[in-house]
Amino acid sequence: MQTSTAKKHVYVHRCEHLYPMYMDEYNEKLLRSFANVASGGDSTVALSYAEQVEQLRGAEIILSNCGLGAKEITYEALREAGTVKLIVVGHSWNQFTQLDLASLGIRLVEGSNRNTVSVAEWVLTASLMGIRRLHDFDRRLKAGEEWCEPGRETYSGMLKGRRVGLIGFGRIGRYVSRLFDAFGARVLVHDDMVSDEILAGYPVERYPLEKLLSECDIVSLHLAIAPATTGFMDADKFAMLKDGAIFLNCSRAVICDEAAMVAEFRKNRFSAYVDVFSTEPLPKDSPLRTLENVNISPHVAGYSIDMFAGCAREAIETIRRYCESGEIIDRKYE
Repeated sequence: MQTSTAKKHVYVHRCEHLYPMYMDEYNEKLLRSFANVASGGDSTVALSYAEQVEQLRGAEIILSNCGLGAKEITYEALREAGTVKLIVVGHSWNQFTQLDLASLGIRLVEGSNRNTVSVAEWVLTASLMGIRRLHDFDRRLKAGEEWCEPGRETYSGMLKGRRVGLIGFGRIGRYVSRLFDAFGARVLVHDDMVSDEILAGYPVERYPLEKLLSECDIVSLHLAIAPATTGFMDADKFAMLKDGAIFLNCSRAVICDEAAMVAEFRKNRFSAYVDVFSTEPLPKDSPLRTLENVNISPHVAGYSIDMFAGCAREAIETIRRYCESGEIIDRKYE
């Protein structure tokens, strides 16, 4: 690494083919404008232990744009390098939570909230499309229906005044709640792990799970993977969803009992938007490909074209704040 008394050293870890999507020309120029940079770039070759230590030695900050290749940054390599004080993650940071960074005096922060925003926008978009019945109208007109005659069964609804149930209230659920509130929806939350003090900072109400499932017009899952959440949405819970509701899952497939989910979807009682599946890519013979009340997307809720470069840009701005003032900002719950 080059040395400089004026600039701090930043090591940008490799993220293979995704590197240019995160580190576009603007981001490269921005980072190098205030820091000395060593970069793994788009390399697909795993670094040896010695090579990783060499890359890290002298670096005060690591920028990890995503999880690809990040497992090379081990506790032992960080300890031997001995200079890293801050790891800033642009997108996907679970690989670092397995390391005892505190014992090394290293702070780990989420430098960007852009992926959270991207997922939250998917939730809002799916909800609006569902409640306005855009897919339904499109299919019917293209199938030859002359027009949609006025009547209760053909009109779409409005988001304003609707009850939206969020199961899980982590970073994405919290951001989603603000979007729904801006549209005038009533946001109800079930999450036993979140305190009343945290809920008080958001436009939401705590609500019992059974009532949330049976009363809400829109139900969106935002649970993390854990033993207690695996298969959380089982046949009994799916049966609680009211007729005409909109069900959304862009969190993780394992949260749902997929067989029970498909069985309930086949009853055509409500519509659904699903972005995650137990087998990906989704098998061509999956019944989810044929159900008209189910709208599927290929695990892209967080992957918008603006997300990649946006994640890196916000993370770089987080690093710049630290370099200029020593202030460390964690954007996890912005």
